[in-house]
Amino acid sequence: MAQTLLNLNTGVTGNLNLATNVTGTLPSSNNSAKILQVAQNSLTSEISTSSASFVTSGLTTTITPTSSSNKILIFLNGGRNSYADGSQNPNKLCTTFYSSIGGGTASDILGSHPLTNQDLFVGTGGYSFQHSGSFLYSPNTTSSVSISAFFKATGDLGTPFFNHTSQSITPRVTLTLMEISA
Repeated sequence: MAQTLLNLNTGVTGNLNLATNVTGTLPSSNNSAKILQVAQNSLTSEISTSSASFVTSGLTTTITPTSSSNKILIFLNGGRNSYADGSQNPNKLCTTFYSSIGGGTASDILGSHPLTNQDLFVGTGGYSFQHSGSFLYSPNTTSSVSISAFFKATGDLGTPFFNHTSQSITPRVTLTLMEISA
């Protein structure tokens, strides 16, 4: 936090009246960002892959920024990540975000630094996790922006689940987009 120095008028004693006894200017707040709109979709089906290349999870949310200087805060939460290949230990699940602007071809916006790269170990009862991640994206557009969650079996290791049914319950994975003012 920056320090602000104020110049006191001479002869000030006792209580300090800021209106009459201080000169100078206070910096303006830089905390003017606001959430302008929110869009959310969810996935409640089971889906897995054994592909070493990214495949769509089927979970996509679309938002149209009101200014090209605004950003989109992306959240992926919930669900149940697990494994399907008991002979491969661990199964590896990698998750990323793809973006399509104005209906164009979708591309990976996280590149070589995916949202997650999990080891799903096989064992008694196994291990499972839920999605929990976020990314602040600058699409620089006022066209519609569709964000999709993609996943793969890292290094072709196993058959990880992006969302997995357990005891007849398929949990919900949500993909939330928030437009943040510049």
